[in-house]
Amino acid sequence: MIRASIVRSGLSLLAVCAAGALAAPPPAPIEPVTDDYYGTKITDPYRWMESGKDSRWMPWLKSQADATRATFESVPGRAAFLKDAEALSGAVTTVQKVVQAGPHRLIQRRDAGAQDTVIYVRTGNGAERVLVDPAKVAGGDQVIDWWQASPKGRYVAVGLSKRGSEASILHIVDTATGQLLPDRIPNTDFGIFGWLPDESGFTYLTFVGEKGTPTYYVNNSARLHRLGASGPDAVLIDRAKPPVPLTADQFQGVFVSPDSDTALLGVWDGRSERAVYRADRESVVAGKAGWSRVADFDDLIVDVALSGDALWLVSRKDDSNGRLLLTSAKAPSLAAAKPIAIPGNPVIESITASKSGAILKTLEGGKSALWRVGRDGVARRIVLPVSGTVRWVETDLDSDGGFVSLGGWFAPAQPYRLDGDRLVDLGLVKAPAALDPTKYEARELIATARDGTKVPYTVLARKGLVTNGRNPLIIEAYGSYGYSMTPAYRSQMIPFLDRGGVYVEASVRGGGEFGRKWHYAGKAETKANTWRDAIDVAEELVRTKLTSPEYMTILGTSAGGVMVGQAVNERPDLFTGAVANVGFMNPIRYVSEQNFADIQEWGGPITDARTFKIMYDLDAYEHVKPGTRYPATLVVSGINDPRAATFHGAKYAAKLAASTTSGEPVLLRIDFDAGHGIGSTRSQLDQVWTDIFSFALWQAGRSEFAPKP
Repeated sequence: MIRASIVRSGLSLLAVCAAGALAAPPPAPIEPVTDDYYGTKITDPYRWMESGKDSRWMPWLKSQADATRATFESVPGRAAFLKDAEALSGAVTTVQKVVQAGPHRLIQRRDAGAQDTVIYVRTGNGAERVLVDPAKVAGGDQVIDWWQASPKGRYVAVGLSKRGSEASILHIVDTATGQLLPDRIPNTDFGIFGWLPDESGFTYLTFVGEKGTPTYYVNNSARLHRLGASGPDAVLIDRAKPPVPLTADQFQGVFVSPDSDTALLGVWDGRSERAVYRADRESVVAGKAGWSRVADFDDLIVDVALSGDALWLVSRKDDSNGRLLLTSAKAPSLAAAKPIAIPGNPVIESITASKSGAILKTLEGGKSALWRVGRDGVARRIVLPVSGTVRWVETDLDSDGGFVSLGGWFAPAQPYRLDGDRLVDLGLVKAPAALDPTKYEARELIATARDGTKVPYTVLARKGLVTNGRNPLIIEAYGSYGYSMTPAYRSQMIPFLDRGGVYVEASVRGGGEFGRKWHYAGKAETKANTWRDAIDVAEELVRTKLTSPEYMTILGTSAGGVMVGQAVNERPDLFTGAVANVGFMNPIRYVSEQNFADIQEWGGPITDARTFKIMYDLDAYEHVKPGTRYPATLVVSGINDPRAATFHGAKYAAKLAASTTSGEPVLLRIDFDAGHGIGSTRSQLDQVWTDIFSFALWQAGRSEFAPKP
């Protein structure tokens, strides 16, 4: 049991002035709270920030944000950098999704020059028209979180939320008229899990706890909604009833497919794997489902696809890279499932069903590959026109076609039509005229970690880069959830490279680049490998004179906050700058935020001395050491962030500023109209990344990026 005691103190934080004579914001009040974690006492000076309701919270954040904004606005070179970034981002059309549903082709797209995405529809050979513009629904100030068309495209279910919050309210749009049906369902952040074949309703997951608190995800409810129904939606799963007993913090999704008589129930939590059950679809709809188990968590199923009587499963049991299995949906058997060999044994990432088979996405050497897999067990490679990353795959169960998004480091992601075993460019995305990819290069290299493990990293730079040890450099790593760092175009990076900057992406342990073993080598009790791999890659960059400590900034985003915070805690001398971007900085305080459900990645939940030690050992905030010469640090957060609560960045910035003796700035950048970056406008993204890259150039000694009083 954790016991807390509060001791008030008159001490205050002396905030580090951001730039020379620029005014420093007021310090953060200190109110120590001491917790006893199974015999280990931890004192937290900034616990008051966690509630978000303290009367000092918003004024303090605004003072910090104002000071940081004044600092960046005083940077002489920032305006030109931003202008270049805006020109590149504004020239690119981005396509989030393309779907064929009956006669309707639906596209979520942000046109060149626009700020947000809109859903368009073209019916048959008719003219394209706007179907959903979130700025014109229910007062605007919203973004599209997710959407799914009904089987023949008569309706589209779409989740809209306040910008950055990802707190979705479900709406239904009539595709023919563009009118909204009266149906509204709040707390549908995860979208829907499948339309009924007759388009009369759908399955979904709703959250019943208090939004913004740790109760939000608890006892979530899988339900069936009928369009136009006036009564409460049917609850599909009794959480306490065998054979599907669910713990309060587990998630559930009932998946239906328009061409299959089978319904699937997926159960998941903080693990990558899930349990899978099946039942007859009609019995589920009638409220009389008899669920039978297909796979338990120990079977290591990480993805499932359903079409007709074909049930495709990706299992990582007995193979870290994953095995593709095919079994009957009506009478599934893992023991009797047909294994389908994929040449070269690549890392299997996902499976998507099509009419007569499936499309498999794999990872080979940090690049995506696609395979068309038939029910006969034969896998055929789909030739990709760009070496890079497949961002998404959308198939059509009425055919074997579909749509694929593909991009690279210097090639903006663009959608293709899947035609047999080849991809046909839809012509919707063109690279900016100002972008000449031949000026840049991506070099794939290997560093040797301290334990002998080979860690890949990619160096992006202008061609002809001189290795003199004086290049401004950003090294970024993530290393969590088995998520792979793969090639992705970022408009705002180009001006950084054009100004002599170098960007390095390190594929550290904890990611998924080499399958389950690589993930679990940087998870929970092995998490230290994540930041130590980043340190070891950084030392290799110094050894090869690509940069040196006085020119190098380390960057971690989201879960990468643990990586960047702990790398700087262990080696503050190795970096001139650090950026914690919407970072997860104080893991042991997961009990104070909405997004606690994935805590198993970090060794939690804390239930005894052992689990506490695992989580404490990786907690960046708790390991900030007073009296240390920390590098200059930029902490970025959004006030609506549902994934890494704002208190993570705020507490970390306050403690770091109070602890450092280097005299270097600690800046807290808060966007009061954003969250985790998802749902941000194009201009918001241009602004934040301009600040991040400008900060790195400033810390590397570029005079035009040093703030002026």
